[in-house]
Amino acid sequence: MPSFSSKDDTAPSLLPEEGISTGISAWQNNKRITGLWSINQNRNSWVHINGVGWKKLANNSDSAIVALTMLGAHAREKGSVVNYREEKNMIHEMYIW
Repeated sequence: MPSFSSKDDTAPSLLPEEGISTGISAWQNNKRITGLWSINQNRNSWVHINGVGWKKLANNSDSAIVALTMLGAHAREKGSVVNYREEKNMIHEMYIW
């Protein structure tokens, strides 16, 4: 994570790592969820997307992560096609077909 210099608090002293999203969102279409993972921690749920790998579900609120976890579980159980919006390496929106 970028840190601020003690001499100049107006700009980060380090650039973001390559490959890290800086707020750009992208839609991924026609994917399938092949796995689910969660642990006894606040807002920590993941889905495995076939051909992509593990993606963390948005953790900005309790209701968002619960809803996305339920959608992911439904898609996994039914083998449904999933379209999802990824932002900052997390899934923030999902459509299940």
